Amino acid sequence: MAMRKLVLLLFGAFFLALPQLRALVFKADSHYQIVLPDSCPNAGIHAHLRQGATVLQQAFAESLGLKLPIVNESKRDASLPAIFIGQTAAAQQAGLKFAELQNFSGLIAERNGNVFVVGNDQHRFGSSEPSNNFRSYILGSLKALTVFMEDYLQVRFLQPGAVGIDFLPLKAVEIPDSLNRVVAPKLIFSSGRHATMLYDYAINDYGPGEIQTYGGHSYYSAVPQEKYGKSHPEYFVMSASGQRDTTGNHLCISNPEVQELIYAEAVKQLQAGAGMIEVAQTDGYVACCCEECKKFGGVEDFGEKTWILHRSLAERLYKEYPDKKMLIICYPPNFDIPKTFTSFPPNVMIELCRYSPAFFAKWKNITVPNGFMVYTYNWGWYQITGLTPKRTPRFCAEQVRLFMDNGVRGVYRCGHGELPALEGPAYYVYGKMLEDSSQDFQKLEDDYYHRAFAEAYSPMRAFFTAMHERLEMLSRLQGQDSKGSFLPESDLDETTLSSALPKNPRVIIAAMYTPEVLSVMERNLSAAEKLVQGEKVRTRLLAVRVEFDYLKNLANILHLYNAYRTQPSWELFNVLAQHLEERNAMLDSFFDDKGRKKKIPGWPEVQYVSAAPRDVMARNGRLSAPIEAPLTWNTSLLKEKKILPGAGVRKAQIKRAQGAVSATDFSSGAWASAPWQDLNGIQLGPIRAQTRFKAIYDEQNLYLGIESDLKDPMQHNAVGRDGCAWRQDSLEVVLDPAGSREQYYHFIINPLPNSFYDSAFGMITDPIHPLFNKADVSWNGDWEYQTLVKDEKWYALFKIPFASLNCKTPSSGTTWTMNLGRGAHHSDSREVELSLWSPCLESMSFHDRDSFGEGQFE
Repeated sequence: MAMRKLVLLLFGAFFLALPQLRALVFKADSHYQIVLPDSCPNAGIHAHLRQGATVLQQAFAESLGLKLPIVNESKRDASLPAIFIGQTAAAQQAGLKFAELQNFSGLIAERNGNVFVVGNDQHRFGSSEPSNNFRSYILGSLKALTVFMEDYLQVRFLQPGAVGIDFLPLKAVEIPDSLNRVVAPKLIFSSGRHATMLYDYAINDYGPGEIQTYGGHSYYSAVPQEKYGKSHPEYFVMSASGQRDTTGNHLCISNPEVQELIYAEAVKQLQAGAGMIEVAQTDGYVACCCEECKKFGGVEDFGEKTWILHRSLAERLYKEYPDKKMLIICYPPNFDIPKTFTSFPPNVMIELCRYSPAFFAKWKNITVPNGFMVYTYNWGWYQITGLTPKRTPRFCAEQVRLFMDNGVRGVYRCGHGELPALEGPAYYVYGKMLEDSSQDFQKLEDDYYHRAFAEAYSPMRAFFTAMHERLEMLSRLQGQDSKGSFLPESDLDETTLSSALPKNPRVIIAAMYTPEVLSVMERNLSAAEKLVQGEKVRTRLLAVRVEFDYLKNLANILHLYNAYRTQPSWELFNVLAQHLEERNAMLDSFFDDKGRKKKIPGWPEVQYVSAAPRDVMARNGRLSAPIEAPLTWNTSLLKEKKILPGAGVRKAQIKRAQGAVSATDFSSGAWASAPWQDLNGIQLGPIRAQTRFKAIYDEQNLYLGIESDLKDPMQHNAVGRDGCAWRQDSLEVVLDPAGSREQYYHFIINPLPNSFYDSAFGMITDPIHPLFNKADVSWNGDWEYQTLVKDEKWYALFKIPFASLNCKTPSSGTTWTMNLGRGAHHSDSREVELSLWSPCLESMSFHDRDSFGEGQFE
């Protein structure tokens, strides 16, 4: 027993003799200063460091009541210790090798009572010209500074701007003695929509670094149609009819001069300072039909041809500029892994737009020396849910883990930041998981609710839980299980998404936000609004209220519309119209008298429900998202005209021709007695290109005379037969002579000769035929058209022989189903304006057979 006591005493004495770990402690009465470099390689760096230093100064003041001055190094008080930010002389004298730090890495160090927060700060392309845009720089010092504030001062950068920063009262701030902490972000490229500097750095959305991209498509810059379209039409694709087509800027990739221009554009950007350059084909890729392109690469698949071309450019670049790198996109047509080789040169990174576990597994067999960049489609008002939330924190965490496990070194967050209130928790979790994917995302999420909403934590957590449970349903349809893990058989590509999801946004939004869910969310948000005390929290809740009210109004309209569609009546229409008028008033309130989007009061960095313009908000988004009916209904006009939408299809009488059939004068001769039929927006919304038509017939032919506005047309190019006629101003006709709504003929023309399309749908009845229930473009009918553009009007005549439609001359009383549409491309809009004779309220398609109108022959 005595021996045991002796051992314990000796051990205790030894333990007491060990040097004690010390810490640098900041308290309210500490005397420190914040010191910046006297100069930086680029003056813009200094301005951004000062902005960061100002927030650090505020953090000490808010947390400890400690007021620290900010001075340049030559003005510092040498008798006082300091927090040095950036590449100061003191950092160099302390032996900190910040020049060795790469990309956005930084260092937090303690030396002799001083704190150093430093990175290898530089302009991303080495320019000396200052820029107000922080994304023009690689600022490792700022990345390290946000980590310093988060981990040692407990600051949280929850949302953009000052309102989004949360401070905690502290008794002391401790920095470990001789601290030497390297902050090394996983990504060398992390970009998306710009918010505010420190928020973006905190959520690892700091910028593109030394990588020069073109938004996914470099061919437009390398071989612009505006420059070469007329002088070198051979640079552009040849259509199936043998004509060169510059529409869409699609290139003839076998042309050596085109290849040289693509390479020259890459070299130009690299010589201007970029370290890596993106090489990427045009969007909506169209293959060239020339003989040399068919032979190019010794393969038939144009996706493989694209891989072969881009790999050869990378090989050349590696020989001529071995210190530079190339980012090659994996995007249609090369949407799959390469088949003719298994490795890329040492200078290649691959940009993925498809990123499921199954797809990453395919890439295990291909050597990609610099890993991957991923172009994510998590957000954006072009998604099917439009200007409503899309992702949950669970989804974000699982996606980031997938990326980190598969060598992803760059992420572009398309659409990120559009809903900072309702999607704030998801953005926060996504950004922080990029810092360390092993974290418990639920703790991050819970921390967000505590810090963002303080005393209103409980109801706001319940509010978001209710919303996220509904968003999980969307995640599952897109290939994730209820826990956020990707389903093994799922491949998150466009095919999977289009087959799994309903194509109508009305269906999805109404199913997600049922009246019960909206009630739970409203109840908890109202409770939170009563609990709030602090001004910052009040402002954050106001932003939540604005975005939720938009969502709630939209969902309620869709529920009312579904009830109306079940049994159209004026009683239900009037209720629906009232809600639509309230929605329009709400949208109007988001904009000032000059049409500019307003900011949330007290929060200049956050707008009312994203940056979307009024016309986009009217339809709840663009591309996959627009909801026409009932959002675009002109309810006053419908009431005035006594039109009850959806109560039936349009009907027209097809008059027998009496007299000469003019191709431009539709008021006399055979056209005189035929009534005009007006087109409306495809879902009864307003349109700019007013269009109307008449229909007549004789023993041999059906005639359609059409008159349409053409006031601000895009440039038109002849595409020959069966080219992409729908990509420019067009008129479309669908005819179903049997009236069965099962088979029909499709015709498209443009406002110039030799630019048309025709096909037959449903004529192939063999279920194993690849064209079963699809359009057969090989059908070439014996028909003709005439077109004239004069005085901002487009006049067109379709002459379609009955024999070409495999039918006899219709007898009196015969009824066909049919429709006539117009695609208008206005010079001031990227969206195609669609109008239709018999409107399509549900699927928004010219080919919805249930929406075809009826034409009865006289």
